[in-house]
Amino acid sequence: MRITLYVRTYPVKDAPVAMSLVPFPPHQRHTYTRDGTVYDAVSREMRVVVPDGSVIDADRKVLCWAGDAGPVKSTVDEVYELVRANAPGFGTAP
Repeated sequence: MRITLYVRTYPVKDAPVAMSLVPFPPHQRHTYTRDGTVYDAVSREMRVVVPDGSVIDADRKVLCWAGDAGPVKSTVDEVYELVRANAPGFGTAP
């Protein structure tokens, strides 16, 4: 099954990156200042594959899925690492 990870970063080297399982509120403005220059956030969506039957718990901001040892709850950072590692059931969406 496919889900979307929401990524927010800034157009400058080594800027912080924020990820979420739910969309960032569009009315909020986020900035990052480096050496006196203010950068506006740049948002993008990343489509990924997760195990079938996975459910996003928007209140707790975790992905609930069935692992080999039973139910698992993963944060967005954990989901991203599972996708990067091509763990069974996880990957980048075409």
